[in-house]
Amino acid sequence: MFHFSGKLDHLFEPSAYYDAAWYESELAGIFRPGWNLHCLASEVAQSGDRFAGMIAGRPVVVVNDRGTLKAFSNVCGHRHSLICPVGRGHGERMKCQIHGWEYDSEGHLARIPDGKHFKVVKPGDFSLHCYRVERCGPFVFVSLADTGPTVDEHLGTLAPEFHRWFDDVRLVDTWIHEHDVNWKVPVENGVESYHVPMVHPTTYQDYRDEELHDHRLEPTYTRYADLLPYEKKPGLVSLGFRIYTRWLIRNPTFDRFTHTHLFPNIMLYYGDVYRGLTVIEPLGPRRFRYRGYGFVPRDVRYGWIGRQIQDLSMRVFIPMGRKIIGEDSALWPTVQQGLEASTHRGVLSAREERVFAFQRFVCEKLGQTPCA
Repeated sequence: MFHFSGKLDHLFEPSAYYDAAWYESELAGIFRPGWNLHCLASEVAQSGDRFAGMIAGRPVVVVNDRGTLKAFSNVCGHRHSLICPVGRGHGERMKCQIHGWEYDSEGHLARIPDGKHFKVVKPGDFSLHCYRVERCGPFVFVSLADTGPTVDEHLGTLAPEFHRWFDDVRLVDTWIHEHDVNWKVPVENGVESYHVPMVHPTTYQDYRDEELHDHRLEPTYTRYADLLPYEKKPGLVSLGFRIYTRWLIRNPTFDRFTHTHLFPNIMLYYGDVYRGLTVIEPLGPRRFRYRGYGFVPRDVRYGWIGRQIQDLSMRVFIPMGRKIIGEDSALWPTVQQGLEASTHRGVLSAREERVFAFQRFVCEKLGQTPCA
């Protein structure tokens, strides 16, 4: 059921989707203090592995130091080059790409080429700033704040559910692409079903009646669960799913599709057969990066044969998911264009209450008083 019964106020002005000052306030008030998904744990699995990227406009590198993950600013103290190139790397020391300054696993300056011409510089000078880093399931999170809640504390009441579905999984798909659209456009698109009949007529087809919606609106996340049991949905697809799940999956729940929005920018899709995570990464007032990861449960029946069956089934499931995202992403630019021409806030239906909850979260983080 829905939590609200009537229309809801749209809490953002249209300028919140393109104004540079608003965007900077989001980076400062939401993303830099919060937990940001930096990479997969498998990308820094061995000692010496590292992964460099950007978090809220700040260059960050995570390194594996003999099994311990550490996160540092990825900016050389010499003349400000990125030390490690973006993406995966490996080495005992981090070595600047331009002049070769080297940093050890604690982030301390360890070697300066032609050091005789830097007589006032000591090895302990210019240490890299450290950030908080945690592994959670198959993911590595980084916070640029010196203090704050742990990842599990941020997950709150969602933590047991998150670990249940994502702690023991196998990666089967990665999908990364960028769009010239504000990051909040795809987030809001992903948490409401009102657009389904128009945008997904051959995939989702139609939205469920209100009594089949299980909406949870929590301080750090919202969740939608489909309450229509599979056995009450006629058709070969539903029957095939039940047979496949019962045959392959240990201790299945037979629950239907569940979608969770972990504030501010992570979408979780999980069930017996497939688990997915999408992170909507802000790159600018009008640009974001979409990173999607698909997983299947590692512990299945029949060992190697079961895993081969999983992989074959994903050849059907993954293209279907990409088709749905393609239907949405084709319309994101039209939303952005409309926002930049609009003179009013807009209005939300009760079916869009997860959008309202997300907007309220952003307003509270930015120190603004929500309209309702």
